[in-house]
Amino acid sequence: MRLRRLSILFVLVLGLSGLAAPSLAGPPGKWTVVSGGGLTNIVEPGLYRTADGTLHVAMHRNASDFTAEYIDVAHITESGKLTGRTDATGAWQGVTVDPELVGSPDGGMRLVFGGVRSGDPNDPYRAGYLWQSSSPADGLSWLLSPTPSVAANTGYASSGSGATTLPDGTLVAAYPAGSTIYYQVGAGAPLSFDVADCCAYDVTLVEDGGVVYAAWYANGDGAPNMGQFVRTIYPTLGPIIQVPGSVSTFSGSPGTIANSQHAAMATRNGGGVYIAFCKGYPTCDNVVLWKYGTTKLLKVPGSQGASHVAISPAPSGRLWIAFEDEDDNLHAVRTNTTAKKIGAVRTIKRTKSAGPVYKVAIEGTRARADLLFNDGEKIWHQQLFAGLTLKALPDNWNGNQSEKVKFEVTDAGDAIKGATVKAKFNGNKLTCSTEANGKCSITFPKMGKTKVKVTAKKSGYAPDETKLNVK
Repeated sequence: MRLRRLSILFVLVLGLSGLAAPSLAGPPGKWTVVSGGGLTNIVEPGLYRTADGTLHVAMHRNASDFTAEYIDVAHITESGKLTGRTDATGAWQGVTVDPELVGSPDGGMRLVFGGVRSGDPNDPYRAGYLWQSSSPADGLSWLLSPTPSVAANTGYASSGSGATTLPDGTLVAAYPAGSTIYYQVGAGAPLSFDVADCCAYDVTLVEDGGVVYAAWYANGDGAPNMGQFVRTIYPTLGPIIQVPGSVSTFSGSPGTIANSQHAAMATRNGGGVYIAFCKGYPTCDNVVLWKYGTTKLLKVPGSQGASHVAISPAPSGRLWIAFEDEDDNLHAVRTNTTAKKIGAVRTIKRTKSAGPVYKVAIEGTRARADLLFNDGEKIWHQQLFAGLTLKALPDNWNGNQSEKVKFEVTDAGDAIKGATVKAKFNGNKLTCSTEANGKCSITFPKMGKTKVKVTAKKSGYAPDETKLNVK
């Protein structure tokens, strides 16, 4: 098979033919497709948001006749509109299905992927390295670099590549192949280390205070060689640390749950490295959040049976965590500003037009979070807000007497000022607005036996509701 050669500067903005039209919106409450054709269920999108608020989504694509492979980059505005997709690579003989996007010192982006462009012995991109391509912030033109991101010739067979940047913009990339993890810092020589027992998968890299951390999943024999792992790889190579709680015992034998996508590791704005994962075996007891250097696990409520866990930094030191459940619905939750408390877990039902969930991704660095999933044929996208939590005290009383009910509205335990609390009963409505402590009260008249529906709303949040039982 002879493949079309890729010019060093490749620019192609994909149009409408057979693909998603531009200017499609994916605001809160609406799923839209951001991918073109040629998708498979092992494709994991890479996400990066540029300074203008645009979210760029890198996705592997097969040619319609499966004679070539590509990487497209979709562009989604901060308000959730798909403005188009760009072919960032042109045709390759084979490229990895989990492309990574990171920033560059000039405010643009770099695309990191493994692959072999052709079988031509004169093609410099046939070595099978982890490659890099750069683009301005708009993502509309991509320049393939002659310098690989990891100059180790098994990058084309990566089992889950990771990439990040140092504070000065230097690229750091890594990938696992069998029991070896290869990595490279900038234009330096490729380095590597081995895990204790084969094999390592789904490497994620993050940078915190000039230190680069690598996380991965391993399925070796015996409890010490399985589960989630993390180690520092720059500026020095630190010890390999098994994430507490990532191995469980079932019927007397150790076991662990593979995330089946990149390790859910993120750096919190304000400091700290965090990993979210499913605890338990053979099914997920619950999703937990672990801070590097500690032993405490923060449980995510309502996450029993979860899979495909993803994480993202959020404004003011918060973190977003997303996952799917056993019914293939999506869930997302945001922590408080210290990442020590979990907010309201949002349930976002999968659109009826979509198939089952194979990969989940989230990017939450703006007021709205962008949630994506792969259903085996398409990448779906929707934006969402963090959820409010409404509590009432008392929540039941004798309807033959009036009652003053105190309401509290919070976001991951933090008081919310200016939320509107509205109570509906017997055709009547009563409201109050929360003060700085997140509290307000409503005095209900005598109303006999009935149910009272109460909702709490505030712009920029998903509402919450509760019911009061009047006997």
